[in-house]
Amino acid sequence: MKITGYRSLTTVHDWGRPVGDVNGIVKAGVTEVPILLIETDGGLTGVGLGQHTDIARVFPAVEGQDPRAVTALYDSMLAHVFKSGHAGATYGAIAAVDMALWDLKAKMADEPLWRTLGALDRFVPGYASGLCYGLEDEAFATHYRTWADHGFSSAKIKGGKDLDRDIARLLAARDILSANSDRPAMMLDVNEAWNVKQAVRHLAEIERQIDLTWIEEPVRRWDAAHRFLDPG
Repeated sequence: MKITGYRSLTTVHDWGRPVGDVNGIVKAGVTEVPILLIETDGGLTGVGLGQHTDIARVFPAVEGQDPRAVTALYDSMLAHVFKSGHAGATYGAIAAVDMALWDLKAKMADEPLWRTLGALDRFVPGYASGLCYGLEDEAFATHYRTWADHGFSSAKIKGGKDLDRDIARLLAARDILSANSDRPAMMLDVNEAWNVKQAVRHLAEIERQIDLTWIEEPVRRWDAAHRFLDPG
């Protein structure tokens, strides 16, 4: 079976509430979902999700190839574009193709993807989240009560603009999820809102009250790429 072509579709997801992060809120709660379909000469189609506006630049690296060679084709896509750069939209396209190829590989084996990936069962540990930055406090609490009702015992909240608000929300979510764990795993994503000095200062303040499992995107990507923090 060989890869013969691709199609792009777009649908929408209605969250039923405002969604977003410190960089912007979609008040209507409706967001686009780009879908990439990788087609084969055997009639099977692989499905990938995510922005892939640079797909025409990436696709020649996989066209005519056996979709089961997922890892090798990932390397081929990187090699195909690396001289002119693979960041941003190009890397998004690579990711969407990679997802579709894994989908194809599982379909060709006539088994669920978790088995193709070598797992023992279909269960994957997850954490509660949901682009909840724009919610008012009570709606935020209701949001995490719903996650707790579904059995979640860890959460990643959005923050980055107001440190006191971030700490209060981490504590609120932790208290709610304590129904399922004596030690909920708490995470914070500030979507690159801080500079390096703010990251050091704010994290020290947060961890006086909460043992963070991780901090996500604490600084602008150019700060992360070109600065090193002394752990001492």
